[in-house]
Amino acid sequence: MVYLILGIIANVLLFLAFRSFSIFKIDNLQAIVINYYVCVITGLIFIGKPMLLLSVDFGASWSWLALFMGLLLVVGFYAASLTAQLLGVSVTSVASKMSMVFPILFSLFFMKIESKSFSILNYSGMALAVFSIYLSSIRKEAKSDLKVSRKYLLLLPFVVFIVGGLIDTFINYSNHSLMTTENEDVFPIFLFASAAFVGTIFLLFQKRNFELKSLVGGIYLGIPNYFAIYLVFKALTVFQNNGAVFFPIYNVGIILLSSVAAIIIFKEQLSKINFLGLGLSVLALFFLSYQEIIEYFSN
Repeated sequence: MVYLILGIIANVLLFLAFRSFSIFKIDNLQAIVINYYVCVITGLIFIGKPMLLLSVDFGASWSWLALFMGLLLVVGFYAASLTAQLLGVSVTSVASKMSMVFPILFSLFFMKIESKSFSILNYSGMALAVFSIYLSSIRKEAKSDLKVSRKYLLLLPFVVFIVGGLIDTFINYSNHSLMTTENEDVFPIFLFASAAFVGTIFLLFQKRNFELKSLVGGIYLGIPNYFAIYLVFKALTVFQNNGAVFFPIYNVGIILLSSVAAIIIFKEQLSKINFLGLGLSVLALFFLSYQEIIEYFSN
């Protein structure tokens, strides 16, 4: 339970960091790439193995998966940063955490950790998940000076939704099928190193002057980012890799806490429709996994 609570707090700090980028005029991509270098350094210091990356086996299947996940992390983080700035922290957390639809389905039907027949409530949960993202995303105006076409504005949360779902699915699969006592320390750090490598390539094509405040933004984003991933792996192990139980509890906590924090810290104003979207997101999470949740807590 401690890993679960700390993981929720770490994720909320990520969303708040994204939101602050527009306030301090921090370059999103520069800060995100620096954040991954900070993740690597933080991880190496935290586990006390500064030469750990030298032990990476590039012939192992998990190393190539980590490299692909690094690409997804950069794309997902960039989309999440734009969504937080243009639409707010609440919608970013909803879009990101509703993506647990993906690991739930993968956990149930591919990994075969739990098997069940989907009920009408489960299918309703899927529909509510998508609908809640839409309702939470409705804003009268954008939340920053970033120039984004109105017609594409509502697409951002769904990019976060899809990419976040793929990342969560690969994390769940990796922890269940690829993680061993030999690579459990190096996998998360190599994952961040891969994201740093991919992000650096993106920066080279961006051709923009480096800004010192991007370094600051990358630092206060990167430290909680490392622990967000680290704590997910630890918490999943405690929940015996049962993503169908873990992700609903985990994501409800993130959605609710991040929304409250955004209202208090950034004075985000949510309409009745936005609050309805938040409420439906919580209901969707329960509908998606109510069987496993009830069974887990009844044992």
